[in-house]
Amino acid sequence: MDEEDRIWRDQIAVRYPEWGTERWKARWRETPAPVRVGQAVIGEVIARAPFGVWLEAGLGTPALLLVPYMMPVERRSPIEYPELGVRLECWVRAVGPEGEVGVTQRPLDEEAI
Repeated sequence: MDEEDRIWRDQIAVRYPEWGTERWKARWRETPAPVRVGQAVIGEVIARAPFGVWLEAGLGTPALLLVPYMMPVERRSPIEYPELGVRLECWVRAVGPEGEVGVTQRPLDEEAI
């Protein structure tokens, strides 16, 4: 793991120390997802990675906002990503079987465009 990966993983671990472990994934599989695709959420940026930002949105797992789903769409460099602590309104676009939640800042009906 390179230094860049370690930084964002450590930032997530502050709020979710077991995130990504087999125990975490098993618990997620055994519990109904607390969120559904299309649901609006407001989350605080808790980690920044080259590919996007992670949010704490009260879902029991961090939500990932990938660069292509950020607004404005002109953001291209990590220096332009939302800062830690910023609160963002998003919509859930994907829920995975092992605690993965993907969000978008674009309304879901615009994603197909």
